[in-house]
Amino acid sequence: MVATENTAVTVKMSDDEKALPKHPLRDTLVISFSFMAIYTSYLAIQNLQSSLNQEAGLGVTSLACLYGTILISGTMAPSFIRIVGAKRSLVIAWIIHTIYTASNFYPTWATLIPSSILLGGIAGPQWTSQGLYLSRSGDAYSRIINENIHSALSKLNGIFFTCYEATQITGNLISSLVLQQGSYDESEDNVTKTCGADSCPIAANGTLIQEPDTHVVYILLGIFLVCDVVGICLTAFLLPKLITPKSQKQSLSKSVVSCCTTLVDKKMTLLIPLFMSQAMNQGLLLSEYTKAFISCSLGISMVGFIMACFGGSTAILALLIGRLAKYTGRYLLFTVASAIDMGMLLTLYFWEPQKDQLYLFFIIPTVWGISEAIFQAQFNSLISILFEEKMDSAFANYHTSKAFAFTTTFVCGVFLCLRTRIYIAIGLLSVGFLGYIGAEIIFSRTKLSKNRKDDNVPATTDEKTHL
Repeated sequence: MVATENTAVTVKMSDDEKALPKHPLRDTLVISFSFMAIYTSYLAIQNLQSSLNQEAGLGVTSLACLYGTILISGTMAPSFIRIVGAKRSLVIAWIIHTIYTASNFYPTWATLIPSSILLGGIAGPQWTSQGLYLSRSGDAYSRIINENIHSALSKLNGIFFTCYEATQITGNLISSLVLQQGSYDESEDNVTKTCGADSCPIAANGTLIQEPDTHVVYILLGIFLVCDVVGICLTAFLLPKLITPKSQKQSLSKSVVSCCTTLVDKKMTLLIPLFMSQAMNQGLLLSEYTKAFISCSLGISMVGFIMACFGGSTAILALLIGRLAKYTGRYLLFTVASAIDMGMLLTLYFWEPQKDQLYLFFIIPTVWGISEAIFQAQFNSLISILFEEKMDSAFANYHTSKAFAFTTTFVCGVFLCLRTRIYIAIGLLSVGFLGYIGAEIIFSRTKLSKNRKDDNVPATTDEKTHL
């Protein structure tokens, strides 16, 4: 039958297409600003944790508990999201972030450790939900702008990580501006032993930082509580529910099995060392550079100003790299990021910080922010492309492996000297980069083999008729 002019043409959409977000760019912006509000609070507190709560290593131990718990929550994230939903997972996460901030008003082993464990417990579902939202939005956005999915994902991840890394600016500037109001003297008492790579967590060679006035800390935490509430409202009222395609829905047992099978996938096995390396380097920057270099040499009130450079560099580069990826490809970007990480680790190893070298304190996190921007944005895009059929499990494994590296970094900080940990970080980065090359080779060969098979599929009767 020949259709007439007035005949309505009905295009049947697949379940996967129906599940795509209707407004992918808007959804990305909502998620980006909600994370920006929450992490303005969290990252600033994390940067100060090793300096503010030094007694018996409470601050570092709480971070180790937090990231240690992510090891379990990351594995169970797909199952949790299946039951609760991606949006509710984010709302629950923001509520727990608020509890964590509140616990810092009275930081003891009975308050800070439980809240840290709670926060680690929800971190897996939180970050997996974020990855799912951006991946689904990237798929929808690529259809709207008619570009390949890597280009679309790079743009959306660039937007997200620009906002995410900007929290290093907002949070750190707030913390430094508030902490400057304190009346304590940083000139003499902050450096009691050794600064730099020779800093050790033992009494004979430790680094003790003078803490700011209590009322000043309360003002700072009050501001951060307001940021947490803003994040909750943005997600609860403006973010639509994420629809999971029927083809990707799994039972609880299959979800756990999928997470484990993805872990032993050759590509994932090869990528995990690089995931861990990026997390370990970030852990050294956020906990040891802030304490053994900045606070030890210049005072705690300078931590925010200097780390704001890290946030500014990362935020700007995340947006630019999202657009550059279309032209450079991911191979060059990962090579540049790995080279920068190696350079910064070697700098920390050999540099002896001095007060009159103020410019170096700012340059190091600024340059390190370039690699952070590349890794953060490109890891999400890489996972979305290499593990298209099992994305939720791949994201869960990604965040679990990073959590393991963070935990190891903070636990080792209790008994290993910084110089030894830099040795370990250099070795892990070397193995990680080689693993990345291996994963790309496997993916390319698999893709080439699949394309050849598709080319050799015999034409159907209808196809032959039209030839």
